[in-house]
Amino acid sequence: MKYQDKSIMLSKRGFIFLIEHARVKVENGTLVYLKAENGTYRGYNIPHFNTSIVMIGEGSSITRDAAALISDSGTLLMFVGGGGSPVHSSTDLSFSIASPSIEYRPTQYMQKWASIFFNDNYRLVAAKHFMHLRIENILYFYSKIDFIKETGVQLSEKDSEIIKYREKINTANNENELLLSEAWFTKLLYSKFAKSIKLNHFVREQSKNSDENDMDIINGFLDHGNYIMYGLGSVTLHGLGISYAFPLLHGKTRRGALVFDVADLVKDSICLPLAFYSALNGDKDKDFRMKLIDTINKYKILDKLFEQVKATALRDYSDV
Repeated sequence: MKYQDKSIMLSKRGFIFLIEHARVKVENGTLVYLKAENGTYRGYNIPHFNTSIVMIGEGSSITRDAAALISDSGTLLMFVGGGGSPVHSSTDLSFSIASPSIEYRPTQYMQKWASIFFNDNYRLVAAKHFMHLRIENILYFYSKIDFIKETGVQLSEKDSEIIKYREKINTANNENELLLSEAWFTKLLYSKFAKSIKLNHFVREQSKNSDENDMDIINGFLDHGNYIMYGLGSVTLHGLGISYAFPLLHGKTRRGALVFDVADLVKDSICLPLAFYSALNGDKDKDFRMKLIDTINKYKILDKLFEQVKATALRDYSDV
C-alpha cells in the first residue's frame, strides 16, 4: 500500500503549542495532552499534522509514542523552561527517520546556501539582503498591525532613520559593520516604543527573570517572544533542508546561528512592539504569548519566512 502523506506544508501550519503542567500522550491514535482541572484530568487534542512547534514546558512530560507521532508529522519538538524560555533542547528533524515521506529534505536550497556561505562576497551580499528584508518587514507590519498603530510608532521609507539605516547597510564592508548598524537601529526602535508607553529609559537585558518594574517585564516578554521566533526560524530551515550551521551574520562557529539570522527577519516587526504594548496593557506572560501566536498566524509569518529564505538562497550572485 502506498504511503499517503497527510501532513500540511510546514509554512502553512496554523498552530504553536506551549504545554505546561500536563502530560502529552497518544490516545486511540490521536495526540492529546491531559491537564488537571478541578481535581480531574481533561484531555485536549493536538492537531499535529497542522502544528509547526510543540513546546514542552514546566511540570510536563511526553510519552515515547507521542514523541514518535510528533516526529512522524514533521513537527518541531522543543523542551523549554517556564513561559517558553529558555530552550533546553529541541529535535533536529533533519535526521528524523520516522517515515519515508520526511526522511530526506529538499537539496536545492542547502546546496545554494552552501555556495553562498563559502564565498565571502556572496555571504556579505546575502547578509545585506537579509537586513533590507528586515526593513521591508518592519515597514509592512508597522502599517498593518493594529496594536502597533495604537502605540503611535510610525515608520516609512522616507523617514530619515530608514534612509540612514539603508545607507549603513549598503556601505558596510563586512559583517561586523552590519551588526553595528543593526544594533544602532534596534536601539532606536527600543527608544521609540519606550517613549510610546511613557517609559523614559529602556535597557535590553536578557534573562532578567524579574517583574519588579516595566523594564523588567518588557525584557521578559522579549525573551519569551524571541524563543518562539527561534522556533519559527528552526521550522523554516528544517522545511527547506538548510543547515543551522551556515549563518550570514551571527558568527560562523555559533551553534544554531542561522536560526537567529532567520528569526531576526521578523523579531523587530512583531515581537519587539508587542512586548512594549503588552507591558502598557498590564498583560501577563500567557496573554503576551497568545497575542504573539495569534499575530503569527493572522499575518502568516511562517509563510513569509519561507518565502524570504528561499528567495535569498536562489538569488543570482554571479555578478557580485
